[in-house]
Amino acid sequence: MKKADKILILAVLTAAIVVLGFRRITRSPGERVIVRVDGQVTENWSLKEDREAVIEGKGGRNTLVISGGTASVTEADCPDRICVHERPIRYSGETIVCLPHRVVVTVTGGTEEALDGVVQ
Repeated sequence: MKKADKILILAVLTAAIVVLGFRRITRSPGERVIVRVDGQVTENWSLKEDREAVIEGKGGRNTLVISGGTASVTEADCPDRICVHERPIRYSGETIVCLPHRVVVTVTGGTEEALDGVVQ
């Protein structure tokens, strides 16, 4: 590995860190929680109203808790329970997915990014 290779790698890593840091600083809290089961929207709740709901997925149940401006899956009867171990979501665009039950929980709203182009 030559000196120029090391400089290039360092420059790429620095650029990546700057971009990720900028995105983290500029993201906005969401306003709504959208629940989809098998691709169909089943629930649409405000992120500002605390609630606990049982979501009937394909072949099982998930418990969704909205509290303090965040949404999280606290219980699931799927075999791997990966959705339960996800951190709570609050920013627009964040999701929690339970693949065995085909449940997708997404935060939407807040400041949306403008389109950067249109294709016809």
